Amino acid sequence: MDIAHLRDFIAVIDSGSFTRAAARLFVSQPAVSQRMTQLESELGVRLVERGPRGVVPTPAGRALYRDAQHLVRQFDRITQDVASDRHTIQGAVAVGLPTTVAVYLAPALFTWTKRHYPGVHLQLFESMSGYIQELLHVGRLDLAVLFRADAAPRAGEAVLYAEELYLVGRRTGACPEPGVEAGGSAEETEAAGRAARAGGNGGSGGNAGGGAADTGGEVPLSALRGLPLVVPGRRSNLRDILDRAFADRGWTPTIAADVESLGTMTRIAESGEAWAVLPVSSVAALMRAPDLVVRRIVDPVLDRYVAVCTVSDYYEPRDAVSAVRHGIVEVTTALAAKGEWPGIRLTPPTRPE
Repeated sequence: MDIAHLRDFIAVIDSGSFTRAAARLFVSQPAVSQRMTQLESELGVRLVERGPRGVVPTPAGRALYRDAQHLVRQFDRITQDVASDRHTIQGAVAVGLPTTVAVYLAPALFTWTKRHYPGVHLQLFESMSGYIQELLHVGRLDLAVLFRADAAPRAGEAVLYAEELYLVGRRTGACPEPGVEAGGSAEETEAAGRAARAGGNGGSGGNAGGGAADTGGEVPLSALRGLPLVVPGRRSNLRDILDRAFADRGWTPTIAADVESLGTMTRIAESGEAWAVLPVSSVAALMRAPDLVVRRIVDPVLDRYVAVCTVSDYYEPRDAVSAVRHGIVEVTTALAAKGEWPGIRLTPPTRPE
């Protein structure tokens, strides 16, 4: 087994087809098939299966894919490091950013890197947090910004900030004002109603004139019982926080749809057909939308933490990776200090272990 065979194997899994992998590798399809057969023979296990959806890895193939990603990336790093000028920091750095983070961090990080480390070539991947975490674990990324339920120290991580979650939507016939689930006590109903309306009775949070969004109020978690919610799927940290908060009280959230797209969630919330649970930074651009309701969730407050992560179990970060990681911390701090990243609360600095 050599590095070329591992590259071929990765191409087959990424492409899901021997034919598409051959096109990527600029070789014939029989040549790719022969190389896979040779690799399976050397390892003594079956690595791929042909199915109706194309080529898929076996359990052994998934294990090899994960480790092959790391080995190939390390090999490429060695080549770059040997060939590079050791007095400069350069090379490609792949960074994964959840959509809610990328909106603010990606442009500023690009500018910072270009100014301080022009030899570093950023590769920015934007997606939902669950997929970003998968890419980091299989070795496709050098760095990832990920969500956490707490600020506990973890190997290879530095916590950047914390943010609170809000209920976002519109009061319509299909989606009424937040209140407790049917069967709740009169006291719960009245308390939920008062909290949901807070911020709408005068002051900057009001919306009596039909102008900007109705913001500044609070709503208890109990008021979300029975509300139709659109949230990410179960791989998402946000979904996990919401499910845990409900489960701690013996409740179950009413999930109208699993939505793996920030844009789609906000559009559904704007439509009035369902409510979304999001941080303020995700809906800042919608604050001028009339009839939009944005309420801080309390009793309990739902916090989530955001950290920049490396896969330290496999290798020590290269100089270029360390530089970009430092840049992420510096840019985040600067944006928060200037008030250009709404809704985030910086945490005491931590160092990756």
